[in-house]
Amino acid sequence: MTAKHEWGTAPEFVGPRHELRERLLLDLLLSARPGTEILNAGAGQGTLSAKLGELGYSVTSTDVSAAAVALLRARVPGEVFQADLTALPFDGERFEAVVLGEVLEHIDDDRAALREVARVLRPGGVAAISVPANPKLFGPSDEWAGHVRRYTRPALLDACAAAGLRVERCVGWGFPVSRLYHRHVYERYLARRGPAVAGRRQRPLTAALGAALQLDRLFVGVERGALGYLALATRP
Repeated sequence: MTAKHEWGTAPEFVGPRHELRERLLLDLLLSARPGTEILNAGAGQGTLSAKLGELGYSVTSTDVSAAAVALLRARVPGEVFQADLTALPFDGERFEAVVLGEVLEHIDDDRAALREVARVLRPGGVAAISVPANPKLFGPSDEWAGHVRRYTRPALLDACAAAGLRVERCVGWGFPVSRLYHRHVYERYLARRGPAVAGRRQRPLTAALGAALQLDRLFVGVERGALGYLALATRP
């Protein structure tokens, strides 16, 4: 079995796929015209918090990992807290928007986490969520990243509904290039050689991959073959 790692203690290969997913998630959030007070929960390395700060939003970032929190405090604007998403240290109705970028799949009780998101959102506030799709794709990269699950569309919608969040939009992303690359290049190297080697082997491919991934933008919303889901939910 591939060894798990904790965010902040080992570098993720942050490359074109990460950048595309983050851009799509940011575009989805901005389409809802959120208010200025935003929580980026499970902020990881802080790339999305930095982008939101550059756009003029007041961003609060959290992560459960002490190493990630130290990294965030050195990199991003706004307040940073070490916090479990199932027990956020904020008053109710504190934020106008919450971002969960590749977070829920790490949490055993994802419904408890979503209930906390609903609690800290103001009425009419929005949550922008990205998760990996299709349980049949669960593999070495999921094990390494500490994923508990990959999602079906009904599972994600049901979890949001149980927390009192109304999903306004849920679309697949990551087809065809991201899906093919993930299964036939990245996971094969990861399974055979480990994440550090996989990252090194991929670096010469980043420019070509970045260009090829632009094709995936044309297929956002295609369900079959999607590598992940992007969802926009509101608190009624």
